[in-house]
Amino acid sequence: MPSLREKLKALEELQQIDLETNEIRSVLESLGPRRTQVEEKVLEARRSYDEEKSRLELNERERRQLETLLGMERDKVKKWEGRLGEIRTPREYAALSREIDIAKKSNDTQSEQLRALSGQAAEIQKALEERAEWLAEQEEANQGDLAELDARRAEVEERLRQLESKRGEAVRAVDPSLLSRYENIRKRRSGVALAPVVGMTCRGCNRNVPPQLAITLQRADSIETCPNCHRIIYAAEALNPSAPSPA
Repeated sequence: MPSLREKLKALEELQQIDLETNEIRSVLESLGPRRTQVEEKVLEARRSYDEEKSRLELNERERRQLETLLGMERDKVKKWEGRLGEIRTPREYAALSREIDIAKKSNDTQSEQLRALSGQAAEIQKALEERAEWLAEQEEANQGDLAELDARRAEVEERLRQLESKRGEAVRAVDPSLLSRYENIRKRRSGVALAPVVGMTCRGCNRNVPPQLAITLQRADSIETCPNCHRIIYAAEALNPSAPSPA
């Protein structure tokens, strides 16, 4: 039958596995948000590109509409100018001339608007090209970052599988009644159910234990719990004695 010291050693090994498993799970959980951050950079670049593209498309629609309207108005002016020679009365001539002048001024305004839109289109096109370049850079960087994250995830998942297998073996080496106490305490104490006492201080809660309890722990012949944090405790030097100095 294993001694109490051997039982505590088996429990200590189990806890080391559980602590590393918790760390590995935390790393694994952090990879999801990191992947989201990487992907968000590309999404931001794409949104910026799409915004400029939409602006350019809107500009093009406005220019086409204005060009169509301006062409119709110019045709109308030409027709009116052609009719001037057919008019026989000064009054009708003056009225049509006035309409032609108004239409030409309107056409001049529309032509100015068209030139402004064309200038804006050039600026938007330049910005769009810059956004396209930025998007391509982000996508290239994204591929590398995602590949790195995927490799890290595979590595972490493999280590987790190893620890789960190792835990199965470690559990079999732990006394069943002690394992039950360990699991119950672990659930209540943030995954740490076993704590060494160094000197007179419990490393689980960093508070001192009573002197008599510290003496009892040195004998390593009973299972004790910390009166403060209620974790299973043991004297570190009793469970893992230092190697004797060479003569």
